[in-house]
Amino acid sequence: MSHSIYFDNAATSGWKPPAVIRAVTKNLRRPANPGRSGHSRALEAAGILYDTRETLGRFFNFPRTENIIFTKNATEALNIAIYGNLARHGGHVVTSSMEHNSVLRPLHHLQALGRIEVAIVRAGSDGMVTAESLRPALRPDTRLVVVTAASNVTGGVTDLPSIHALTAAAGIPLLVDAAQAGGAVPLDLTEVPCDMMAITGHKHLLGPQGTGALFVRHPEQLDHVLCGGTGSASEQTIQPDFAPDKFEAGTPNTPGLAGLSAGVGYLETVGFATRRAVETSLTRHLLAGLRPLEEVTVLAPDVPRLAVVSFNVRGLQPSAVATVLDREWGICCRPGLHCAPEAHRTLGTFPAGAVRFALSARNTPEEIDIALSAIKECIRRFRH
Repeated sequence: MSHSIYFDNAATSGWKPPAVIRAVTKNLRRPANPGRSGHSRALEAAGILYDTRETLGRFFNFPRTENIIFTKNATEALNIAIYGNLARHGGHVVTSSMEHNSVLRPLHHLQALGRIEVAIVRAGSDGMVTAESLRPALRPDTRLVVVTAASNVTGGVTDLPSIHALTAAAGIPLLVDAAQAGGAVPLDLTEVPCDMMAITGHKHLLGPQGTGALFVRHPEQLDHVLCGGTGSASEQTIQPDFAPDKFEAGTPNTPGLAGLSAGVGYLETVGFATRRAVETSLTRHLLAGLRPLEEVTVLAPDVPRLAVVSFNVRGLQPSAVATVLDREWGICCRPGLHCAPEAHRTLGTFPAGAVRFALSARNTPEEIDIALSAIKECIRRFRH
């Protein structure tokens, strides 16, 4: 069956604006390596990187655009932040049970090496992480707090202002994983001046895969993780000590970054409030349709959320439900643990996980109705 309904936008956005495709294609037709040469096409490529930093800085209200470090995804950005902050000096780290493996795995790796000690604060039964739940875990030697801006499992949106107030008062750097939230909810880095924030370009920012960034408030306090060519200070055999070159070794994904800039530009044109209103309406429609179904359990049904809804059908494995939806109804969704095993332990859905619907403003109420009919059919078959 041809897949006509795409509900897997938390994994990657299922639609890219035409401007994104044009921007990528244009660069591929005139390729050059930015910062490595002085000819016109190399300067044009360098201009793409500059424009993308400026676009991201404007979108997230982060004027120090030279401190926006390009990466290939949020995972790489988080690794740069975690290893760059902790690998040399170690210390105590506080994070939550709702984090993605992009946070948990590098932290556990450093802990296994004996470099750090990690405290994982258990979220509430609704999966929400709060400043009050984090407070008791802070210690005098805590060197970093890492939290997600929004859960990729429940869609629950974290109260970042209160958490930042807590960490700032304690003088502890705050790293925010905004892989899911970037482009989906307002993230103004003057209102929530966290020390570091990781984003990915291919989800709500509508850019190509292989793009991301790390926003760094104090790059001088962060060690570099990669070493290599930057096109700058080439007479030296040590990595440059200034941002962004300090962290960007090797040829960047210029076509992808051109597309990312176009994706963010599209969001600016459409308007955040308009897109958010559509996604909120679709999510309410989905939740309203799921609530009357006695066999369906929605994870964290009442939290402030993104357009992400995870659920289970009693007596059925999430993978079985997703397979039926895919093969018989053409509905793309994601079952399982969503790379967040501790979140599912918190929610009581480990090890099977759950079925996740992640909507976008491109979806329609009619698609929601089809999905609800498909879920009811799964239940009917199970009953018989």
